[in-house]
Amino acid sequence: MISQDVTTFGGPLQATERPTPQPTGSQVLLRTLAAGVCHSDIHTWQGFYDLGQGKRLEMGPRGVHLPLTLGHEIVGEVVAAGPDAVDAVPGQRRLVYPWIGCGQCRICQRGREHLCPKPAFLGIFRDGGYASHVLVPHPRYLLDIGDLAPAQAAPYACSGLTAFSAIHKVDASVLAEEPVVVIGAGGVGLMAVSLLGRLAGRPPVVVEPDAGRRQAALDAGASAAIDPNAAGAA
Repeated sequence: MISQDVTTFGGPLQATERPTPQPTGSQVLLRTLAAGVCHSDIHTWQGFYDLGQGKRLEMGPRGVHLPLTLGHEIVGEVVAAGPDAVDAVPGQRRLVYPWIGCGQCRICQRGREHLCPKPAFLGIFRDGGYASHVLVPHPRYLLDIGDLAPAQAAPYACSGLTAFSAIHKVDASVLAEEPVVVIGAGGVGLMAVSLLGRLAGRPPVVVEPDAGRRQAALDAGASAAIDPNAAGAA
């Protein structure tokens, strides 16, 4: 297999050729069909999050070790599975849920692996999707994408979940009766516009200073896109 690896924080990705892993136990091997580029991939590549006021959240001391294959928005085709991965069948196209925990702690046992204090997130703490193949520890982390294009489905693993989580916090009666305001029409904002088109009773209103992004929001289904810097916008 071939992967594009971070070998030095902030340095160019390095193409690496290595033996394709053979799945054991409940593991599933997928051939990567699409892998999104999330802004957090850039932070991980840099090796830190800028917290402002001269403060940084360093990735190395928090368990991010190099070399590392980035990519946590992954769609792949199942090519092999361990003997205990009974639900994984070669040829299946699957979106990978990357927010994997230790599987043993009380938080994981409650079904909240994304909050695990010992995370094994793909593309952050384990090798991810910037590779020809990716190894997933269990079929339960694989979701059927139906007839969606892999490049369309891949971002649902992160920006899709982020937007859905925010929408899910809005009272159902508000979603049904009132237009929701989405501030910012970047990747997550546009994902929210798309989801609200299916989940809400009325299309959302977007607030975005960039003209190109305002048009993208309208194309995605927003009822209006407001420039906050325009006269009378308030």
